[in-house]
Amino acid sequence: MAAKTFFNKIGSLIFTREIFQDKKSLKTLYRYFLTGILIRLVFLPFFFQRDLLSTYQRAAETISTGNLGYDNLQFISNMIHSVYLFIMRSIFPAINELFSTLLVKDTWISWLSFNSAYNVFTTLTLFKLLYLIFDIVCMFLILRLSFDNKPEKKLQVFKFWIFNPIIIFVLYIFARHDIIAVFVTLIALLLAKKDRKYWAIIILGLAVALRFFPILILPVLVLYLVRSKKDYIILSLAGVSGIAALEILFRFCFGTGVIFPLLNAQHFEYLLTPRLDLVAGSHGSIFIFIAVYIVIILSFLHIKKKSFDILLNYCAIIYLAYLGICFFHPQYMIWVVPFLIIIFVRRKSLLYYHWVQFALLMVLLIYWGDLVTKYVFAPIDHKYFVYLTGIIPIIERFYDSAAFVNIFRSIFTGISLWMIYLIYKDTKILQMNELEIKEIEKS
Repeated sequence: MAAKTFFNKIGSLIFTREIFQDKKSLKTLYRYFLTGILIRLVFLPFFFQRDLLSTYQRAAETISTGNLGYDNLQFISNMIHSVYLFIMRSIFPAINELFSTLLVKDTWISWLSFNSAYNVFTTLTLFKLLYLIFDIVCMFLILRLSFDNKPEKKLQVFKFWIFNPIIIFVLYIFARHDIIAVFVTLIALLLAKKDRKYWAIIILGLAVALRFFPILILPVLVLYLVRSKKDYIILSLAGVSGIAALEILFRFCFGTGVIFPLLNAQHFEYLLTPRLDLVAGSHGSIFIFIAVYIVIILSFLHIKKKSFDILLNYCAIIYLAYLGICFFHPQYMIWVVPFLIIIFVRRKSLLYYHWVQFALLMVLLIYWGDLVTKYVFAPIDHKYFVYLTGIIPIIERFYDSAAFVNIFRSIFTGISLWMIYLIYKDTKILQMNELEIKEIEKS
């Protein structure tokens, strides 16, 4: 009896109480999970983008030299990969055999050596296994963010995550590590839902230290959690505590900073690149994203009854605004997914627009040329894909490739802005529902 109670608690902890107690829902979840994992395993060994190799090269350099400050802009991420690589190297000979390749400084030579290795598929599987672990944890965490006591809708959220094309592409074809910071962000949001305001902001601060993007939702999370005037100051400071701690650590231990290199990095520069020049010169410009971002924050500020679902809607709006207005790399799209899949349950039309976004992203990959198109398939046959004619020369035979891509980029922006409008309408419905509940409680 005690064992049964124990396993019931474990099941409720993993699958949520609503799904675990509904046998039909639990069976459906198993089917979704196994199918989703099978899809992931198909892509796991065969594809990667060059940045995956760079990530593990930095980790190998850290292990080889013991220099913990080797990558100050991605310090925590580098530590996670370094520890993981050290463990995998100790267990699996395939990684140990390729370790010398990871230490080669010349990026082209190391890339060719890696792709031509006889155990490249095994190594790629082990490299991306770390992201699979975080992916699985995230898919069960996100079940807890919304639709309490509604197992059917929770199942839909799970389905939209596990079969999401962006998740599968970014983690298992493009092979980028953003899922680690997404995991930490989801924990912060779950704590916010449970009204653990200080822990929620501190954990989000850790996510900011992992990756730049969580800082975009920090203001709305603070506005959602504040209960007094002093909370504005305390929570705002807690939100930047992670990056501030890294700044102090690096100043003290390595004699270099983190904040100013971050402000000069691509991530921040992309926020400022879209601008409207009012007059000639550098002193008469409006940064378009910053202006739109302020409007979004003020809109959220003036909502009197801020429910958790409204918070999630505004997080989606912020990331869609970023994707729609600013230049972005393909892996950045993963940041909008946790919020969109919850909204899909209420507004199915957004799901179709999201698939259109993914299709357009496949065209936008042309921006980066061979590196993110034909070279992604290099592990299968690196000689064939190196000498295969790239997509840009083919397009150039008929039309200007830059204009071609920018047309599709403009369509992508239009779709993203329309999705923002639909989410805003959904937010208005949520506000009305909150007011109705409030009126019922009064009566």
